[in-house]
Amino acid sequence: MLGSAEVKLCATFVLLVLGALANVFNLAATLAQQPGGGGTVAVVICFISLGSVLLQISTFVLVASVWVGVLCWPDLPFFFCLVLFVWLSSSSVSFWSVAGLSVLYCVKVVSFSSVVFRALQRNSSVVLNVALTVTLLISCVVFAPFFYLHFQKETLPNSTEGTSCVIRKPLFPAWVDVHVYVVVFISYLVLVPLAIMLLTSLRLVVFLCRHTSSMQKKKQQHGGSNAAESYLLVCRLTVALVWVYFTTLLHISLYYFHAIFASGLSADMLFLSLSFYCVASAMLLTCSNKNLREKLSLLLCKRKTKTTVHVGKLRTEGV
Repeated sequence: MLGSAEVKLCATFVLLVLGALANVFNLAATLAQQPGGGGTVAVVICFISLGSVLLQISTFVLVASVWVGVLCWPDLPFFFCLVLFVWLSSSSVSFWSVAGLSVLYCVKVVSFSSVVFRALQRNSSVVLNVALTVTLLISCVVFAPFFYLHFQKETLPNSTEGTSCVIRKPLFPAWVDVHVYVVVFISYLVLVPLAIMLLTSLRLVVFLCRHTSSMQKKKQQHGGSNAAESYLLVCRLTVALVWVYFTTLLHISLYYFHAIFASGLSADMLFLSLSFYCVASAMLLTCSNKNLREKLSLLLCKRKTKTTVHVGKLRTEGV
């Protein structure tokens, strides 16, 4: 019978497969676009998809490493520090890319009276591409101290052969002020992108709801198009995305702040929350992007057609 650790490992692996398939599809469908067909949106989707794939792979490797007892070894291996670095950097890139996509949609759709926002609206593609590149570089710098994690050099009490695993907590080097560093990297990883995403997404939802209402009135008066339903779908998907990102980032914030200022929480919910984030964000991103929806529909229709043709041949042959 499987124990709790094995169940967690299997659950993380299942979410890894689902999330990897969904994100790889988004990445492949975006890269398969004609040149100039996607623009900045395509670049952001590629950043989100690549970041999510790396995030899920590193999450599974972390769960597997804890499962085999890495935290019980005499010395912390450099490989574990490297995976932690990739884990945090990829999650940072994914979160900031989502915030950037939210800003891009907002400045493209909503009309602004401010001169600053109008300038941003005209140069949104250049600004966002530069911002994503800077985000990638900053992430590498911010999480570099994780390469220096180590175990405290001490003899464990009553440590004899055959005893159960004693989990040890990795420590930062002495030159890192842990409290200040955690506040800084949590603000960068979670709080700032969350604030940007919430403000722009809520502004976009308000605009879309008003626009949907006016379009529904026009439809009732003149009849015709289904554009109102399409805008309403975008509203619902945007709200769903906001909820997924908000709950995920809230879990991350609570975990790290509690781990540093209190006794610490189990990382199991953090791992599962990040795995769920990768799966849910990939699916919602597919549903909210027209190009990805069309590619998915085309893929499903091809499979359905092939299955129908195959069944038809079998019936014709009398099988």
